[in-house]
Amino acid sequence: MSNKHHHFLDTIDECFTHAINYGIFHLSTEDKQLNGRTIKVKGRDVVNFGSCSYMGFEVDPRLKQGAIDAVEQYGTQFSSSRAYMSCGLYVELEHLFEQIFKAHVIMAPTTTLAHMSTIPVVVRDNDVVILDHQVHASVQTSVQLLKPRGVRVEMIRHNRIDQLEDLITQLKPKHDRIWYMADGVYSMYGDCAPFHELQQLLRQHDQFRLYIDDAHGMSWIGEHGAGYAMHRMPLHPHMILITSLAKGFGTGGGAIVNIDKNIHRLIRTCGNTLIFSGPIQPPTLGASIASAKIHLSDEMPLLQQQLQQKVKLCNQRLGEYRLPLLSENSTPLFYIGVGLLRVSYNLIHRLLEEGYYVNVGIFPAVPIKCSGVRFTINRNLTTADIDGMTQAMAHHFPLAFKEESRDYEDITQSFKVPVTLQALTQNKSSLYQQFKVEHYYSIYEVSKSEWDKLLGHEGSFDWEGLKFLEKTFAQQKEPENNWKFHYFIIRDQHNHPVLATFFTELLIKDDMLSPASVSEKIEILRNKDPYYLTSKVLMMGSLLTEGQHLYLDKQHKDWKDALLLLLDLATETQEKAQAVGIQLRDFNADDEALRKFFLDQGFIRVRMPDAHVIKNLNWETQEEYYQSLSHNSKKHIRKYVFRYSDNFRISITNKPSVSHFYDLYKNVKQKNLELNTFNLPKNIFERMTDHGQWEFIEIFLKNNEVEKNEIFPVAAGACYITEKNYCPMIVGLDYKATAEYECYRQMLFQVVLRARALNKEKIYFGMGASIEKQKFGAIPLKKVAYLQMKDNYHMEVISTVKDDG
Repeated sequence: MSNKHHHFLDTIDECFTHAINYGIFHLSTEDKQLNGRTIKVKGRDVVNFGSCSYMGFEVDPRLKQGAIDAVEQYGTQFSSSRAYMSCGLYVELEHLFEQIFKAHVIMAPTTTLAHMSTIPVVVRDNDVVILDHQVHASVQTSVQLLKPRGVRVEMIRHNRIDQLEDLITQLKPKHDRIWYMADGVYSMYGDCAPFHELQQLLRQHDQFRLYIDDAHGMSWIGEHGAGYAMHRMPLHPHMILITSLAKGFGTGGGAIVNIDKNIHRLIRTCGNTLIFSGPIQPPTLGASIASAKIHLSDEMPLLQQQLQQKVKLCNQRLGEYRLPLLSENSTPLFYIGVGLLRVSYNLIHRLLEEGYYVNVGIFPAVPIKCSGVRFTINRNLTTADIDGMTQAMAHHFPLAFKEESRDYEDITQSFKVPVTLQALTQNKSSLYQQFKVEHYYSIYEVSKSEWDKLLGHEGSFDWEGLKFLEKTFAQQKEPENNWKFHYFIIRDQHNHPVLATFFTELLIKDDMLSPASVSEKIEILRNKDPYYLTSKVLMMGSLLTEGQHLYLDKQHKDWKDALLLLLDLATETQEKAQAVGIQLRDFNADDEALRKFFLDQGFIRVRMPDAHVIKNLNWETQEEYYQSLSHNSKKHIRKYVFRYSDNFRISITNKPSVSHFYDLYKNVKQKNLELNTFNLPKNIFERMTDHGQWEFIEIFLKNNEVEKNEIFPVAAGACYITEKNYCPMIVGLDYKATAEYECYRQMLFQVVLRARALNKEKIYFGMGASIEKQKFGAIPLKKVAYLQMKDNYHMEVISTVKDDG
């Protein structure tokens, strides 16, 4: 589990570091004094469209004076857990908040700490939690605290009330209470929870509970600035509201709001972070009291109206310029869909040059193909600021797409929204003029000699091997075993191949690279629905090939353009196939040029299990091979291979007992979930027996007789043979015999001997069992994949599954 977890962190680090290198993230203001409207960035003053202080209270003199007075009276901090003692300002602030919300309120140091205090206390062991898949990360993080208690966690697609209703009906008989956790206003696209429908569900289902994070709804709307959720529905006895003081309110901290006295008391006495975390400090308490008094004053409706007029103006201008706004409503959060990250970076840099600072939407906050420009409106901005920024965006929007050789089709594909801007039709056409594109749907259409020259020696996918896969993975019963193939060759104007590869269009398990303990739990759910958490993808290579699936002539001056063209072709193919993502597989982890290139095109890098290759097959005898190994490897082979060799009979055959081999294969498949895939169809092994380039290494225990005096192997390996390579692709084991006689290690040893007997140059030894394979002379190759998915939903559902690893 640890390695997989850190691989995911590596992916996040890649994305954020990429943004930092582009000068988009980890910026700092250079001002000596902030005015709430402009900031100094990289030596120039720019209008700040990135602030979530929607009401602009952070520079209000009354809040500043409240902080100063609190420091003068109470000092810079009051260092005591609230379980023992609270600064007296807490009492006044909570009293004011109770007037704002007309409910019980507990103040917390941050909204995140409010969630961490509340969720573990209010959710009981026999409850169930349903998350909206776009609910804020702080809620999802706090829900993780429930998993050691065995609390069930589900997830639904964003704002899908139909899915929520179905789950309520399904879960009511099994659970005491059903919690739905969502945002009032969502922090990225600025859209809102469907409160009318949620209010109806509270009326209809006594077991239903509503938990709302309204951090981005606070202050700018609602009576006394109580927020968007309270504006849309009254606080219900079965509802808990968490809000933030760090956005529209203008200070810092969080608030836990509900109308049940017992729940209020329980959170106050048992909330972990209320007991053990530090309190809100006097300066913030003082400023918060001043802000709360403004919220309760007659001035507040006028201040809210001022902001709403600016929000309305911004919506109007974006509509006039026909920019692709994803959610038009009354919230001060806006998101302009772009698509590829590098186009968003380009546009943001252009706006910065024009004097406007905006944010970028980036993975994992949004799907990797759904980057865009996120900006906010606060009350300190002027109408001229809004006019100027929207005009600048309208001007630079097509220029950014043109400079990056993209067109608006990216927006349509990524966000499924029509784009009414003047079409950009020439941006990608030059690539097609620069190269000759060949797209084939069968290996029969491709020159055998050319394919094998370009790619046939780079793994297990020579022309004959792909012919076998095409015939085998067609007209199968199960949808997961019907694959469609796409072959691409891109040539320059002199007919020189710059690039060649193939893709498979197929159904995969979304947890394919998840920890085995997670896949174990998902497989239990698949007993009822075998296609739960599965997706159609376009995968470079296939699930039954290994090696370097991309031929790319990096000596060619236009190799990057050729690769750009391939990605466009893959995207077009993906759309036609209605696949949710593109997977580019098996690249060397240390290839920095490709890493930067793919990140620029909006792909995320994911670590794969190491591949293994044996290149040293120059020895003549078994003894020479043995002597070529390290001291530790020799010791390992003596202990686990030679010791048992006399117990075995080895057979090389093209006609194994298919039924028995399939049973041995399933033994391994069911036990090994580190690379979780669908079971291969049984008839693939039958077809291997009729193909001249497949053979089986069988290991028999001597005198191991069974019924009818037949002798069956205790281990078998299906191996594919190319002109230069030996590729053990599938292994099957009798685990009882393996535990006693080390059959797996014997199989590895026999693979090496067989490859040398056939005078092959390389053994492609596959993924997994890295330490074992290295003992036999294999070199581990660090591999990565580059992924681009349309949405993160399945990935986030998998993240809710408890990992016991």
